[in-house]
Amino acid sequence: MPVPKYTGAFGQAELLHLLRRSLFGVNNSDLKLYKGKSLDQVVDSLLNFSTTASEPLKAYTIKENNVQVDKLDKDVPFGTSWVNTPIINQDPNPDGNRRESLKAWRTGLMLNQESNLREILTLFWHNHFSTETDEITSLFTYRTNKRHRDNCLASFKKILTDITLDFTMLRYLNGYVNSKAAPDENYAREIQELFAIGKGPDSGYTEDDIKEAAKIFTGWSYTTNKYDTTPATPSLPRLLPNNDPATPKEFTSRSGNHYYQDPKDPKKSYEKKFSAFYNDKVIKHPDTVDSKGNLLTPTYDTMKAELDQFIDMLLATDECARHLVRRFYIFFIHYNITPEIEQNFIKPLAADYKKDNYDTKKMLKAFFTSAEFYNSCNRGAMVKSPATFIVSLLRQFGMKLPTSDTIEAQYAFRSTIKNYGINMGQDFMDAPDVAGWPAYYQVPSFHEMWLNTATYPQRKTFYENMLKNGITSGSLYFEAKSQGLKFTIDFVEFTKGFSKPDDPNVLIDESCALLFGAPVSQSVKDQLKKNYLLQQQSTDYYWTNAYNEYVANPSTTDPTAKKVPTILKDLYLDMCGAAEYNLC
Repeated sequence: MPVPKYTGAFGQAELLHLLRRSLFGVNNSDLKLYKGKSLDQVVDSLLNFSTTASEPLKAYTIKENNVQVDKLDKDVPFGTSWVNTPIINQDPNPDGNRRESLKAWRTGLMLNQESNLREILTLFWHNHFSTETDEITSLFTYRTNKRHRDNCLASFKKILTDITLDFTMLRYLNGYVNSKAAPDENYAREIQELFAIGKGPDSGYTEDDIKEAAKIFTGWSYTTNKYDTTPATPSLPRLLPNNDPATPKEFTSRSGNHYYQDPKDPKKSYEKKFSAFYNDKVIKHPDTVDSKGNLLTPTYDTMKAELDQFIDMLLATDECARHLVRRFYIFFIHYNITPEIEQNFIKPLAADYKKDNYDTKKMLKAFFTSAEFYNSCNRGAMVKSPATFIVSLLRQFGMKLPTSDTIEAQYAFRSTIKNYGINMGQDFMDAPDVAGWPAYYQVPSFHEMWLNTATYPQRKTFYENMLKNGITSGSLYFEAKSQGLKFTIDFVEFTKGFSKPDDPNVLIDESCALLFGAPVSQSVKDQLKKNYLLQQQSTDYYWTNAYNEYVANPSTTDPTAKKVPTILKDLYLDMCGAAEYNLC
């Protein structure tokens, strides 16, 4: 039975709640885009997007004699993408520079997000299938992030299959060295414990299930070289084994590492037997033999057939769909999954997800239009992640960002923003371990872990620096045009996005609605108005006259009007320091 759909009023409060959770922050442009649309129309728009994104670029050089010169990553021209160029015998090795470029690129996609779910879903899947860039090459990490984006609305079967054979995951969880001589249980454990089944109340996989799954994953690896009749030609990583006749010299012997023979009778395929939780499922390699009755060596297709059977076995359990819905619930709604929520929301939505062949887009449509999502208890009840805190502030206040015309300054700015996230506890492409960020799983604190005595001062430093000073590019750049640029917030331009910025009551009301994740009392609004807009005066026209005078003539000599930009800056500094600004 479908979960109950939200049938109440869908006004600005509901729209704000939806956009705060489905975007990295909401701004006035987002509100205007969706104004007057129905709930279904907004959610449909949020779920319809292209997964095509730009590629990370080379915006790095090397310092010689106190001057930046383009002698690093020599096979990639400055300002072009490096993702299709392998690193071959370079000293110094530019992979660390590429990794920094990759993180800056990812930050840029978040900062420049369109009004849809693409980038926040990419982060969701990165957290769900967590890997660490510092342990993987830049190229592998880029491909995995691209995969998360390409598959963010795909069926969970495709998502799970693709990540299982992903180069980064093969490397990160030791799959690339998993062999029949010593089956490695790392990925076999995590795919059940974290990725597909979880540790929910009805999870029942066993240690023996892990051991048998490990044998299914033996023999998968990758190569970074292409072999043909000429000397080895550098190429991009490729999955092994490869039985493509177009590349007959492809290195394939690792398929012999697959656990397919019965140790007691090498002429028979080994049966991987699973527990009653999986309905006593048996998976084995095909009994295909040669003229002498010997089992044929596995190929990509026969190994993939075993893998498909295993993934189908996972998806056939009720607990798989429930685990996924719980993960979405914790990420987008709240961590407090009560028995009532489990029974009335998790289980029915999961049942539909499973019945619909794990159609993620269809499930999310039901998720974001459900009555549960708009429950008043869930509004303003989550602490913003560092990613949301940072991106929402820059998007809300419309801070001007470096463009592609000044690529060095653009990537330097993004790296600076990324580093603020690290200081707040979230490296946007580097969750701390395979379980992801603790804020999405650690009982009992969950998202409340984002705020502590170490991270809150970092939030304060960030918003004060952005609102007071902005960011200035340095002078030691390869590109002269990227040097000495300053990027700040125009507070007057920001206020023009509200309906009546010259009316102090409307300006305060709409500012609070946009910036505060939870409502504040009228007395708080009155205090903000009097302390800042009215400068302790008693009449509203004090602000109205000053604002209109300044907008009409920014060079005005009127002593009150001249203070308008400073008044607005001080107002929003105060508001960004409020507890409510940290909520969504």
